[in-house]
Amino acid sequence: MRRVSSIALNTFRESVREKLLFVALIFGGILTLSTYLLSPLAVGAKQKIVTDVSLASISILGVLAAIFVGSTLVRKEVDKKAVFMVLTRPVSRLQYLIGKFIGVVMAISLLVLVMTGFMVLMMLIGKAEFKPALFVAVYLSALEITVMCSVVIFFSTFTTPVLTLLFSMCIFVAGSLSGDLLAFAQKFGGAFTRIMARAFHYILPNLGIFNLRHEAVHDLPFFGSDVALATLYALVYCGVVLYFAYLIFRRREFI
Repeated sequence: MRRVSSIALNTFRESVREKLLFVALIFGGILTLSTYLLSPLAVGAKQKIVTDVSLASISILGVLAAIFVGSTLVRKEVDKKAVFMVLTRPVSRLQYLIGKFIGVVMAISLLVLVMTGFMVLMMLIGKAEFKPALFVAVYLSALEITVMCSVVIFFSTFTTPVLTLLFSMCIFVAGSLSGDLLAFAQKFGGAFTRIMARAFHYILPNLGIFNLRHEAVHDLPFFGSDVALATLYALVYCGVVLYFAYLIFRRREFI
């Protein structure tokens, strides 16, 4: 456990240095600009739009930051020969990957906290009413980003940073639309299309289950069981993806 935590802390420091706070400043700029542009609207409408923009920005910017930071982590250490120093010590490749994953998640979680702080500040300035669904939506967005971190780590074990970035972006888009694509295939597709759509639906991360923005913006009810199932899904999916990443990484020869 100490070895994993050491790798995680080192990865956290490296990730924070990758200009993550710059992403938070972009987020703050987006919120400030949105509030200024929406000032002519009625108070209730403005608050809903600002909340929607805030939650969407946390999700999208958080995922993009995870992809850009995570895509270079393993390859950078391989290129700099730093991975040799780590793996020659009593550290297994599984511990190495888990440490990298935890470090990235810690860094992105810090980013999410900073962006949430910006959101709360803007809502306090606008005298908006805080609802429980707002913070639950942020929590689910953090789970979504965590799942994407595992996907990025998986691709980074066997391909280049550019391809890791490209593949991860494709997975993010496909995972966000997987439920809609499955419903479309079930309604309009043939037998083969329906089978393939269902297969991809189970293989790709179902990121739609982490989207609670509509309920948070419009103050609609939500079920705690759905949040619990989303949490369990994220844990299981990350575990499976990291295990397959380990199966690939343990066969790599670093020369």
